[in-house]
Amino acid sequence: MSSVSRNQDKIKDDALPVETREKAPNAPTPSEVDDYLCSKLLHPNYGKDLNFKKGIERANENNIPKIQISPLQGQFLSILIKSINAERVLEIGTLAGYSTSFISRALPSNGQIDTLEKSELHSKIAKENFLESDLFPFPNLHLGLGLNLLKKLNLPEEGPYDLIFIDANKDQIKDYFIESLRLLRKGGIIIVDNAIRRGKILPSSKDDPTIDVEGLRDLYDWIENDNGKTVLTSGIQTVGEKSWE
Repeated sequence: MSSVSRNQDKIKDDALPVETREKAPNAPTPSEVDDYLCSKLLHPNYGKDLNFKKGIERANENNIPKIQISPLQGQFLSILIKSINAERVLEIGTLAGYSTSFISRALPSNGQIDTLEKSELHSKIAKENFLESDLFPFPNLHLGLGLNLLKKLNLPEEGPYDLIFIDANKDQIKDYFIESLRLLRKGGIIIVDNAIRRGKILPSSKDDPTIDVEGLRDLYDWIENDNGKTVLTSGIQTVGEKSWE
């Protein structure tokens, strides 16, 4: 009897969003832990840079969606770039340039960053943020539909990109990923943001997936069918300021 009850409670618990699941008395939420980690770990030239904060404020004033990466995710992106000594980075999906700023700060002075954005408003605000932050290397912003731009993009003169960060519409994510492979150096890294979708990527009997979820599943199916011939991949579930990603 008690065993059945515990299992039923667990099923109910697993069905709830991360932030509202049952927890021990006084246990913190993922967002609270995120705030604590930010207070301890953010670097003055990265996550704590006041110009980065001003950039978010400028984006909010212009009603740009609040879907940028978190400060800790931004610093993790910077760490990855530095860890592989990246010199050339491609970003697909600029938004207001928050993640772009973390990328630029992590690159050497002779580095190159190209970022693709379809919205004229987002591009305008991003450029203002780049200037405010005095970024160097200064991002090359390409305006237009992401996949169209990506297909026309040539390799940098100095060589392929070391890292590609994809933070764009997920209904075309497989196409972005495959096209990115053409531009990536051997041993380079591709990062796909928002790849968990609060667990909705997992098929179920009551499935009614959005086009974003369907797009991610298409990518996962492609990776499975590739069977390791082209890429070595992993998936990381994160919780925190951006909930379950």
